[in-house]
Amino acid sequence: MKPSAKAGYSRAAFFVVMVSVIYAVIGNTFFQLAYRYSAAIDEAYIVFAVTSAVYALPVIVWFRRRYWYFALFIPVIWVPMLVVTGYLMGLLFPLPEDDLGGGMLLLFVHGLNLGAVIIGVALGLTVNAAIAAWRKFSRD
Repeated sequence: MKPSAKAGYSRAAFFVVMVSVIYAVIGNTFFQLAYRYSAAIDEAYIVFAVTSAVYALPVIVWFRRRYWYFALFIPVIWVPMLVVTGYLMGLLFPLPEDDLGGGMLLLFVHGLNLGAVIIGVALGLTVNAAIAAWRKFSRD
């Protein structure tokens, strides 16, 4: 592999991991918020729509060049990062162990967040494809 290609490859891989960690922290923060305040869960679908749009922004900015397909690995890397950041946040902000509803809330919140990550990545890649097509066809 050429040194210039290796640098771009490493940069794209770094952005995938960094974005996955950021998305996992956002998801775990929303879970902690939803656990403590029921108003957060009442507006969960609005949060879903907003986070989907926000999750598209780093994909639009960082994955528009040669290694655009690395953005497809964000949902895959997001899962282990969610577990790691969830464990760390559980150490910082412990929850009671005898609350079974917390597990159902965890599944609901992280299911919504996974959907938001997938839609955000798809939306970001779609916007990048539209921008690339616009540039290509406006040159002619």
